[in-house]
Amino acid sequence: MALAFKSTLRGYSAFLEKPERQILRSLFSDVLTLLGGVSPVDHQLDDDKPRFRDRFRTGESVHLPQAPEAAGASSTDDAFWDLVGTLTDDVVHLNLEDPAVKRLLPDARSGDDAHHGSEQFRQLAQDDIRQEKIADLQRAYALLQSGSLMLNRAEAESFSRALNQVRLVLSSRLKIVDEQDAERVHAIGSVDQATDVESYMALLYNFVSWLQETLMQALIGDIS
Repeated sequence: MALAFKSTLRGYSAFLEKPERQILRSLFSDVLTLLGGVSPVDHQLDDDKPRFRDRFRTGESVHLPQAPEAAGASSTDDAFWDLVGTLTDDVVHLNLEDPAVKRLLPDARSGDDAHHGSEQFRQLAQDDIRQEKIADLQRAYALLQSGSLMLNRAEAESFSRALNQVRLVLSSRLKIVDEQDAERVHAIGSVDQATDVESYMALLYNFVSWLQETLMQALIGDIS
């Protein structure tokens, strides 16, 4: 069970169980591949050992769906959990025609200039933007080593940006383009409602959105 981010005297605290961290790491790795980046060295995750204060925390919590047991897994389940680990190709390359990449690295121009100079600008600015996104994803990946997260402000902001990149990719795969699409995805709130690959992916999208929202609320609360 994941515990929401909270602002504390020591930093921004949350708790994620090992399966939740494994799935988040997989998602971070997938987006890294989309951007032509490389995941950090994959050390074995620490076992779930909540800090003393986490054991008595109250407030928001959520369960991330775990992979189905092999004996009872359907072909749909298998397809989904394969998808979680392979949202992108194994070959590292930057496919600018991929809708998800376009959301991660949108054109800087619009209107009449959209087709004139956009490619030139992208070539000049894209690498810096891409490297910043890769750095956030790699940092977030490494921060998931332990279940009890305690982030300083710089780490929290970086982690939030990495979560947002995952949301952008999942929203592209789920074809979220308007409020009606968003409502369709948000309506999937439990494993019981997940009947196909898309609805399982919607659960992941909702979990990542929830986690990022709690982190943003903690960050904004410290400013106000």
